Amino acid sequence: MIVREWSPVTHDFGLIEAPVAEVVRRLVAWHEGNGVRYRSQACTDSLEACFRALLPLTHAKTRRLFLATRSGWTACFQNGIQGSDPFPAMSYLAIEMGVHAMRVCSTPPDAAYPARVWELYAPEHMGGVPPLGVRRALGAVNDGGRWVFHDTGAPLPFEDPARYTARRVAERFTEATLAAYLEEGYGIRPFDDDFYVVSAASPGVLLQQSTRVPREREFSLAEVKAGRPWQ
Repeated sequence: MIVREWSPVTHDFGLIEAPVAEVVRRLVAWHEGNGVRYRSQACTDSLEACFRALLPLTHAKTRRLFLATRSGWTACFQNGIQGSDPFPAMSYLAIEMGVHAMRVCSTPPDAAYPARVWELYAPEHMGGVPPLGVRRALGAVNDGGRWVFHDTGAPLPFEDPARYTARRVAERFTEATLAAYLEEGYGIRPFDDDFYVVSAASPGVLLQQSTRVPREREFSLAEVKAGRPWQ
């Protein structure tokens, strides 16, 4: 599956309940206000081609990809060596646009420190808690060899809180649970390739940062998977 193959880009990313064009417009306006400029290009060939356009991968995350989905949400990725770092943009845009946004994290089973995290952001009138707009957050994370579980905010109607008392901490929030919650609650299937829409009528949008940044090491996907950035 393409989505699985493109971890770490796809193992920690954002989703926001708004059309691609509006999400891009609002993010660019926000960043331009902070002196950051972008070049934009459309991606219409395929899901694989859209992810490939993010290369090379870097620590600075100077490229962003926005894809339409079959649920009406926009998926947001960056070219980071440790994932797409969705929190800052999703938190800010959810509040500014008055919509829901999410962080979705599920690392591969063989990750050095596995993690499954779901964070739901919203403006205050939709239940988000200032200043970051967190409405709900769940996570089971291997923190340096020891599993920890976090549970913030009131459970939503589709949740099964009995899962959160499992004896093994790693089983309190699994990828299967995360996937079930997203599909039942929002019609989102983020781990399925056919959930994403890439076509001439619904192109992906790639933003390349044009503001100068200090030169840093760049890596292929294979190099990142092999741990080259940390050697």
